[in-house]
Amino acid sequence: VSAKRDGLNFPADVYLEGSDQHRGWFQSSLLTSIATTGKAPYSSVITHGFVLDKDGLKMSKSVGNVVDPEKVILGGKDSKKEPPYGADVLRLWVSSVDYTGDVLIGSEILRQMSDMYRKLRGTMRFLLANLHDWNPENSVPYSDLPKIDQYALFQLENVVASMKDSYDNYQFYKIYQTLQRFAIVGLSNFYFDVAKDRLYVGGRVSYTRKSCQTVLAAHLLYLVRAIAPIMPHLAEDIWQNLPFEHTLEDGSVAKFAFDLKWPDKNEEWCSVQKDDVDFLSVILELRSEVNKILENARTGKLIGASLDAKVYLHAENPDTVSKLKELASATNDADALHRLFITSQQVEILPSLSEETTSGVSYAGKFSDPRTGEIWIG
Repeated sequence: VSAKRDGLNFPADVYLEGSDQHRGWFQSSLLTSIATTGKAPYSSVITHGFVLDKDGLKMSKSVGNVVDPEKVILGGKDSKKEPPYGADVLRLWVSSVDYTGDVLIGSEILRQMSDMYRKLRGTMRFLLANLHDWNPENSVPYSDLPKIDQYALFQLENVVASMKDSYDNYQFYKIYQTLQRFAIVGLSNFYFDVAKDRLYVGGRVSYTRKSCQTVLAAHLLYLVRAIAPIMPHLAEDIWQNLPFEHTLEDGSVAKFAFDLKWPDKNEEWCSVQKDDVDFLSVILELRSEVNKILENARTGKLIGASLDAKVYLHAENPDTVSKLKELASATNDADALHRLFITSQQVEILPSLSEETTSGVSYAGKFSDPRTGEIWIG
């Protein structure tokens, strides 16, 4: 069929059908094509399982367990029992499941998808809100960005490359997992958290705010492309509220999200030294341990908030000590450890753990990683 129709290619890029067609259409079309043309009628084959109800049972009108896609999108008569989720939430559910086997769907599963969708909207809303006065002409050159910003772009480049690989291999559930892990948990729990002072306190034209906005703009432009195939309505909603113009390669302004092409690999963003990547990854894990100790101090009523605290660190590994001191004394107001830990006072690197140096420390703990050795926290 495709060979005789304008605009279609032979062989087809992909055949898509359920697993019941392994000895049906897939086989009959293959044999017919081989006999008449000498080659397969498709470049690749995708097979999928069947959609079952929340309990893993086959859907049946007589049983009353059929999930109607139209009601998922538009809602049923009782909006409390059957709320209108919209097409993007249904599409998000499709992306979340491993379709190579049978998949389940039900009201609780859809509610979870809706929660995920709202959290993703929250991430994109944060990006849009903090770029309201952004002008791409004010972008800070990559070489002038603080280390933490370069690290954020390194992570973004790797995440988007991973998502492209998943798209190319039709592994949509991996894209869903990446979005959940990176766009919702990772960005919100770390980069957005440490960026707030730079965005809200440092002044509208400060270097650290502009460098942060440079990174946020990159995340917005990349993530819109990444989510568009799965959630086109959300992607277009974001694009129509973009507070700045984005120019395409031909010099025109992108009016719609689908005017964009998938971003090319950014070699500069990948140029971060492995030692720096490893150490900053450790710092993120160390930050989690610091937060636990700060929480213990809050529970013990020693401090009211993390900004009331001063953090002390000690390490035996000379290379770790050197790198900790470099971040502790960073002057760009972005890489400084107390900014990353969200404490008001500069982090002090102790030369030893003598009684004299630790006498004023009320709460302490230890962090260990093969890349840095043990780090004492107080």
